[in-house]
Amino acid sequence: MGMQIVAQLADVPMNGSLVVAHEGEQVLLTRTDLGVFAIENRCSHAFQELAGGKVKKVFIFCPLHGVRFDMRNGCPSGELTDKPIKVWACEVQGDAVTVDLSRRLDAGE
Repeated sequence: MGMQIVAQLADVPMNGSLVVAHEGEQVLLTRTDLGVFAIENRCSHAFQELAGGKVKKVFIFCPLHGVRFDMRNGCPSGELTDKPIKVWACEVQGDAVTVDLSRRLDAGE
C-alpha cells in the first residue's frame, strides 16, 4: 500500500480538520504547529464524528462530550472511554499530505 497522497497541505486548516475518504476509511486530517495527523473520524465513546472538534497541540476534543484523544497514538483521556481511535502514519511531502493506512500508530486491534 505505502504512502498515498490524500490532500493538499493548504486544504488542511491550521488548528482545524479536513475529512477525506480514502480506501474505505473516513480519515480526519488535522494540522497544528506540531504537525499533521491522520486519525479516524469517529469517537470511540458515542461514535460521534470528530470533525469539527477542537484541535489543540496533539489533541482533538470530541464535539459531543469533549473526550480528548492524543492524535499521536489515539489514546483517550477521561472516564468516558478507554478505547483508542485509529491513527495512521501521515507525512507532509512538499505541498501534499500522504497517509499509509497499512501503518497504524494506535494501540488498537
